[in-house]
Amino acid sequence: MTLRHIEIFVAVCLEDCSITRAANRLHISQPTVSVAIQEIEAHYGHRLFDRFSNRLYITPFGRTIYDQALRLLNLYDDMINVHQSSKVIRVGTGTAIGKLLMPSVVKSFSDMHPEIQMKICVSESPRLYRMAMENELDLVIAETVDEIVGLSHRMIQQYPIVGVCHRSNPLAGQAAVTAEELARENLLLREKGSSTRYAVDVFFKNHNLNVSPMWESFSVQTLLNAAREGIGVAFLSLDHVLANRDPELAILNIPGLDGCRYVNVCFHKDKFFTPEMTEFLQFYEAHTRQLLEDGLRFYSRHS
Repeated sequence: MTLRHIEIFVAVCLEDCSITRAANRLHISQPTVSVAIQEIEAHYGHRLFDRFSNRLYITPFGRTIYDQALRLLNLYDDMINVHQSSKVIRVGTGTAIGKLLMPSVVKSFSDMHPEIQMKICVSESPRLYRMAMENELDLVIAETVDEIVGLSHRMIQQYPIVGVCHRSNPLAGQAAVTAEELARENLLLREKGSSTRYAVDVFFKNHNLNVSPMWESFSVQTLLNAAREGIGVAFLSLDHVLANRDPELAILNIPGLDGCRYVNVCFHKDKFFTPEMTEFLQFYEAHTRQLLEDGLRFYSRHS
């Protein structure tokens, strides 16, 4: 069994167990793909795929082999491209971080290290984690962590959930805001399933209040814009609010609102971190911390 066998097997898996699409992906013939799969199966004495109604379905043994094969190809790719990869950092992140924090981080880091090429992908987390597992990204900075075999992660930051509204709202002038007062406002909330929304739902449930949002969105910027227009009270992670730095917004003091949003760095567990990658991650943490400190000072001046 050769590295080419492994490459063909992985291509079939990546193309939803399609011999035709795997052949097109690798620019080889379909019989070549079929023979390679048969030779791997003969080598192990186990089926990699079950065949039903002219379709392939990966077996439990095949899935085990796939995890090992993907690790091997990723390591081989890192070895082949070691000279180029040391000067390229490929980072994936979600929409909120990509819009509010990452541009400033990348600009400042690139000014310090013009010799390093930054490649940023802003997308939904399932796609980003797939790209990390297939060695298309070096690391992912995101809120949600998917439990994927072979994916490592660690928490690098955490931020409290806060309420924000336009400065003309009477709540903005209060020393503290109660759950009952908030329940009478138009609520601008993140989508169901997000950690921010969960914290808000728990907060109102703990006060025996049944509320529903006037506005619901996965977009942080949309909720910030709606709050700025005086439509209602938005509940967001503190870092999102501070990064926005809007003088028309006020951060409310809400006793009992205890939720946090966690930011994680995720990567393939066999990923070799170059010194450049490590430096970027350290810079990201330090630079975003500074951005948030500046944001706190900004809101203090406008309170």
